[in-house]
Amino acid sequence: MPKVSSMNTTLTIRNLEEPVKHLLRMQAASHKRSMEAEAREILTRAVTQSAAHQVNAQGLISDAAKNAVASVRGLWQGRGSTDEMMRELRGED
Repeated sequence: MPKVSSMNTTLTIRNLEEPVKHLLRMQAASHKRSMEAEAREILTRAVTQSAAHQVNAQGLISDAAKNAVASVRGLWQGRGSTDEMMRELRGED
């Protein structure tokens, strides 16, 4: 089985409404994990389920999903890392 490289990434979520933060804290506690671990689980589940909807019965990614990825890839191709792109979008260069 190929080795999957893991990269540490920091994600800051600003302006999270207090009721949502409270519910996240409560849900994390009910699963006996930190808010960070709970958010990681929620995000992982959400993107995994979203990706699963993009795969057809033969296990092939839909044309719509391929086109979406290609359009984003084309916009940023050769423009550096994701962090560099985000700084550019924010006007931080």
